[in-house]
Amino acid sequence: MYTRMTAFVVAMLLAVSAQAAIIFQDDFDSEGTQTSHLNYNGFTNWTVSEGTVDLVGTPNPWGIGCVGGAGKCVDLDGTTRNAGVFSSSSIFLAAGTYELSFDISGNQRNSGGDTMAVTLGGFFDQNFSLNSSDPWQTVTYQFIVGSDTSDSIIFNHAGGDNIGIMLDNVVLSSVDVLEPGSLALLGLGLLGLRVARKR
Repeated sequence: MYTRMTAFVVAMLLAVSAQAAIIFQDDFDSEGTQTSHLNYNGFTNWTVSEGTVDLVGTPNPWGIGCVGGAGKCVDLDGTTRNAGVFSSSSIFLAAGTYELSFDISGNQRNSGGDTMAVTLGGFFDQNFSLNSSDPWQTVTYQFIVGSDTSDSIIFNHAGGDNIGIMLDNVVLSSVDVLEPGSLALLGLGLLGLRVARKR
C-alpha cells in the first residue's frame, strides 16, 4: 500500500510541476545568405545600435566555433572598433514568472577578456566578464514581472577591439507556477501518504 501511495504522489508531483512556454527564441541560424557577415545589421529579431556586431557562421576563417560546432552565432564586438548594443524586438510580457537563457563564450581568439551587461526592462540586469578561452556556457535566470509591459532583451558589450563575447541560442520563456488547486491536490496526496505510512 505504501509503495502504491508513493508512486501516486510522485506521479502527482510530475503532473503539477511548472511548465514553460517559449515566447521569444533565436539561434541566428537563419540570418544572412552567407556563412559569415562582418558588421551585420540585417537581423530579423534584433537591431544593432551604437556600434557593430558580426554574424559568425561555421566554418569561418577565424576559427570561431558556435554552439555544437554548427550554425551561426554573434560576435558582440564587430569590426569597427565600437562594440554594438544588440537589442531584441519588443516583447510583450504579461504579469508572471519568466526564464531567460542564452549561451555565451569567450572571444575564442587568444585576446584579453571582455565584459557586457544584459538587461530586460527593470526585471533583469546582469554583468558578465569572460576570458578569451572561456568555453560555451548556458546562462539561465528567472525573474518576475509584476504587471503587463513590453520590453527588449539588450546585450550591451563594453570595449571596442573588434573581438567580443560570442552569443547564441537566446530563449525567453514564461513559467507557469503551481495553481492553488494544484497545491491543494498535492497536499491531499501528501496527507494520504502520511495516513498510509502510519498504518
